[in-house]
Amino acid sequence: MADAAEHDVESAVPWQGQSLDEPFSGDLVALVEQIAGINAQTARAIPVAIWARCGGKSDPGELTDRMQSYELVKSNVMRGTVHLLTLRQYWMWRTALEPTLKRLVAGFCRGIWDAADYDKLREFGRDLMSDGRPRTRAELGSEASKHFADAEARHLGFALRMILPIVELAPEDAWRPGPTTYRQAPDVPDLVDGSAGLRDLARSFAAAFGPASVDDFAYWSGIKKTEARTVADCLEQTGTTRLPTQDRTQVHVLPEFDNLYYCRRSTTGDLYEAKRDPRFNPQRMPGSLIQGDRVVGHWTYRKDALPTLSPWEPLDESAEASWSSFTDWWTRCDT
Repeated sequence: MADAAEHDVESAVPWQGQSLDEPFSGDLVALVEQIAGINAQTARAIPVAIWARCGGKSDPGELTDRMQSYELVKSNVMRGTVHLLTLRQYWMWRTALEPTLKRLVAGFCRGIWDAADYDKLREFGRDLMSDGRPRTRAELGSEASKHFADAEARHLGFALRMILPIVELAPEDAWRPGPTTYRQAPDVPDLVDGSAGLRDLARSFAAAFGPASVDDFAYWSGIKKTEARTVADCLEQTGTTRLPTQDRTQVHVLPEFDNLYYCRRSTTGDLYEAKRDPRFNPQRMPGSLIQGDRVVGHWTYRKDALPTLSPWEPLDESAEASWSSFTDWWTRCDT
């Protein structure tokens, strides 16, 4: 199985596991579980991702409630980026991703693990956050710098938000989230075994994105390929059916940095090749309008303004109708 998983798997769009084939109609927490989390790097990414997968239905009020109850939490996980996860996913996966997060901190903050001992910094951070007071990244760095004088405060703040079991403080309004502040993650369980967490992460990935290669899983999660090989057998265990792509005509509006673009290492297929297009800068990936397996436009927005669509080709009636429905929904949420 491990050898088979090394081979490039056809990069079909995972319509079914992502509820892009048939709209999701169940509980919001169940949706987040099914699609293996939602990339949350931008302010509106979460409600837009839900809208896309629920047939044009998304209530920011319900999202706010689920976040304030901490059934859904935001934290730095896969690839070190901010995602919305269920609380179960968070605790299962963060232990498995600890080596990845430590490595990412070293990459972004050169020399930090020479200037500050990893275990001592983590212990300091746990003690600091145990008082229950939410803190910003800058506050984390400032307080840590008093004890780790050889490291830069900004690097310490970056490191602590990655390596501590902390989540973002729930917003008062999920449509208009405020400044990012962190709190201790709720319901701290007994430590989850890292290998069990990694297998759960791999199985969740396969269920959400279809049978995949070791390269695909490593690319999406951010773990090393050698780590991904240890759970290669999990990458084929899914009920998701690979669906043919040539007859796909459905239109979807996706948010910036949607995980649909990060579930395949290969660039095979129009959707994944689009990331190399100059209009689709992966460092500041805009929202996208997709039809079938192609990107037919990208969109951006500014505060207090409707999203602006930049078509990549003439749009047919179904694409125009989907975009109009999206902006109508956005207007209702914005009022």
